[in-house]
Amino acid sequence: MKTSDAGAMESRGGRGWRDAGPRAYVLLVVLWFLYLFAPHKLLQYFLPAARPLTWIPEFLLWICVIMWLRWPTPKRGYPAYTRFMALFIFGTAVAYLLGNSQLAIGIDRVMYQPYLLGLVTLTICDTPARARPIFGLYFGYFLWFGIWGLISLTTSPISAVQDTSTRVIVFWHRDYENRDAFGPLMVAGFAYSIYYLQANRAIGTRFRTVCGYLSMGLCAIGFITSFGRGAFIAFLAVGTSMWLNSARKMAIVFALLLSIGIAVLTAPQLVERYVGTMQSITQQGMHEGTGADRAALWTMAWRAFLSSPLVGVGTDNFGVGAGKLLSPGELAMGGYTPGRLWGRAVHSAPMTILAEYGLVGAIVAVLLVVDFFRTNRRTRLNATKASSQESGQDSGFPPGYVNAIALGLHSAFLAFCVSSIVYEILYTPLLWTVIVLNRMLYFASGASVPYEAKPAASLRPI
Repeated sequence: MKTSDAGAMESRGGRGWRDAGPRAYVLLVVLWFLYLFAPHKLLQYFLPAARPLTWIPEFLLWICVIMWLRWPTPKRGYPAYTRFMALFIFGTAVAYLLGNSQLAIGIDRVMYQPYLLGLVTLTICDTPARARPIFGLYFGYFLWFGIWGLISLTTSPISAVQDTSTRVIVFWHRDYENRDAFGPLMVAGFAYSIYYLQANRAIGTRFRTVCGYLSMGLCAIGFITSFGRGAFIAFLAVGTSMWLNSARKMAIVFALLLSIGIAVLTAPQLVERYVGTMQSITQQGMHEGTGADRAALWTMAWRAFLSSPLVGVGTDNFGVGAGKLLSPGELAMGGYTPGRLWGRAVHSAPMTILAEYGLVGAIVAVLLVVDFFRTNRRTRLNATKASSQESGQDSGFPPGYVNAIALGLHSAFLAFCVSSIVYEILYTPLLWTVIVLNRMLYFASGASVPYEAKPAASLRPI
């Protein structure tokens, strides 16, 4: 069934399970809400007896997958992402052969869910009308956690003597409770909110505009009060990218200087402490504090890579693998013992990939990153071409929408990639969500059409 036929069926309303029409799409939107906003995790935190509710998203996901299998249009694949999922599973087998697969199986259960959600999304959200609500949810996701970042200033206030790295930020969410994850999230949210506001300029309402500026403000506050050094480096990278892609470079410089001036005048102690924390990047380097700890972990990860350079030591098996490879004396130099290394993260996605998946994993990771930037660029080029040919319409999206959203996703992905150098982001949803959304925009905007293989029938002579 063609996309137009599916759209007509949707407008008429679903005719039951056989069609898997609007019901599958509605369920998909609900799943995106559950996975992004995680209300079940919030409920479980305050009501531990509600733990069974945390299984609902996974259960609904499988229902959605069944509906997806019955979906009338051809299924869309995602080769770059599929290779990474195969890598996770292969790494589990490697970890099993080395005597520890318990942690790897837990990772596989976490990672297969965004993968399946992504495959379903790419097939069902193939039109602008279906894709736009998902991008709206992604915007709301940053606004939601920005609010919790503001709440954290009351539940875990910044004191003059407290080490800011010990602050618990989103106390009910395991992935975002620490600054190393929350900071990059807010950097990505700040950039995406700016572009999302631009994307909806043609159809903007007062409510949309207020939410856009509110999200920008909350994300900026969350980024600064996280005191994340990895997030600061990500902000520099993202800010530079946004500045280079902007046509109003001097206005951005002026706005940045004005913001810094206002911050210095209104919150001098916060600014002084923030600057002092960022200066520790060069003052401590890899010799003191968390820098020294990362240096020790990266050295162990490199040793693990050298021991098995082709396939690594297995999924989430760095700690066990390094504990078996290094002598007690070598571990003691980094302040560790085999017991302390069990389940320990490397705190660097590139080093994790090398240690746990070897050269095979490094190649798969590079191909995924290249795929993201290539499809993102194709999407923006296609949007520019469509705007010039169709009087400002971007393949059914509002004028300027596709280009702005593509730049927002580009900035978010860049923030996560840069921060992943010093933070373990590989096994969190941060990276994989934006990868799926980028691919969804690629298909929904029609940018993929020139690169798709023509049907065999069209190649036959008439």
